Amino acid sequence: MGFRIEEAKEKWRGMRASTGFHNFVLFLAFVAVATLFWLVMSLNDSVTKTFDVALKIENVPDTVTFINEPPEMFHVTLRDKGTNILRSGVLGKPHVGFNFRDFSENGILHVTKTDINSAVKGAFGNTAQITAVSLDSLYLHYTTDKGRRVPVVVVADVSAAPGMVISESPKPLQRYALVYSYSEAIDTITRVYTQPIVRRNLSETTEVEVPLSPIPTVKIVPSSVKVKIPVEPLVKKESVATVSALNVPEGESLLLFPNRVQVVYYVPMSLFNSDLVPVDVTVDYRDIYKYSGDRLPVSIHSFADYVESPQMFTDSVEYTLVKQ
Repeated sequence: MGFRIEEAKEKWRGMRASTGFHNFVLFLAFVAVATLFWLVMSLNDSVTKTFDVALKIENVPDTVTFINEPPEMFHVTLRDKGTNILRSGVLGKPHVGFNFRDFSENGILHVTKTDINSAVKGAFGNTAQITAVSLDSLYLHYTTDKGRRVPVVVVADVSAAPGMVISESPKPLQRYALVYSYSEAIDTITRVYTQPIVRRNLSETTEVEVPLSPIPTVKIVPSSVKVKIPVEPLVKKESVATVSALNVPEGESLLLFPNRVQVVYYVPMSLFNSDLVPVDVTVDYRDIYKYSGDRLPVSIHSFADYVESPQMFTDSVEYTLVKQ
């Protein structure tokens, strides 16, 4: 191993001492000098370049809320020497700022095109020739009033996968939002709504981030909320429901036998142990005139929203008409 290292060192010494090696090193030195010279010369040429310029409204009082927010960035295209472009545009991270007190009055902050161009000149230097600015002017409404607290209403069209159920209505994790406005329209706002949520075949509880629907001349904080869509598996449950009579005339009553029947239905797993029977079973007094004999058909009149596929094993019950 030591012999191979010594052999490699000896070859390297021989290579360094050769005329070809010296010529190669000299060639690389000339290339480096030429490249540097070309770079210096090119930086003195005028070039056109587009930059993203950061925008900031400075010294804004804590009591001020902008209804329409200023942009964080805008685009500037300018022409200048390469050295100036490199110094102010590439290495300097260009930005402009406007003092709130200098440009605000009576709920409006107004920055003209001339003001913006002047600020850009200050950021890039007087030698820069501005050819295009994406931001024409700023016209921002603001208010010093406190926000009004209103509830968030979820707009949703959701469904669960087979064997599952939406166990509760979708609810926002943040139940209230603050609304701000410079107009009297704020007095008519009693709630804010989410953008419509559409989800299909949900197999587990889901949280979604959804924007709040915008209102003209109004700022809503926050602008979006998380909404929880609770999903549970359906489980089969059997209960005994009391049969009630409908449309019984005053002065009469119906005695039913049996007056309780077995019902089967599916409910969310979390409600399986509930003692409440969420299915209403009824007979109709008017069916006395439709059917002969002493029996009346029973039917499921209504059931809770969270109940799926309710069924009965009894189709009719005996009755006795009692006149009071």
